[in-house]
Amino acid sequence: MRKHIKVKALLAVLALGGCAGISGKQDLSQTVFLRGQFAWWEALDEYKVKRIGRDVYVASAELTADGQPYELKFADAEWSSVNCGHLTPDDQELTIGKVSKANCSTDGSFKFTPPETGAYDFYLDVSGDVPLVYVEAGS
Repeated sequence: MRKHIKVKALLAVLALGGCAGISGKQDLSQTVFLRGQFAWWEALDEYKVKRIGRDVYVASAELTADGQPYELKFADAEWSSVNCGHLTPDDQELTIGKVSKANCSTDGSFKFTPPETGAYDFYLDVSGDVPLVYVEAGS
């Protein structure tokens, strides 16, 4: 009986792991930044997320296509309450047209290799049980 309870507790922790520290009820536009190698991992105002829907945020970055992946994540300025990287190894690589699951209390980061030099929009969707991240070519 005790083993069964431990397994249930572990499954509950794993199910909540993707959304720890983040809720669709929060307005993240004042506290969350797109952070990554392109900004020396700093929380810069130009990469602060903008709310574009009830629970959807976006930040843009100009990236150079040199065949190397950029590491990035969504995080607050102190790396404290929001720190969103990939949920599973399959979610780590961002590509245009792919939606990846995020864990918002992790040390892991996403990787994105731009297919061409230009602006890219990075989205954080916190409307569901697990936050989602995806990228689109900017305009």
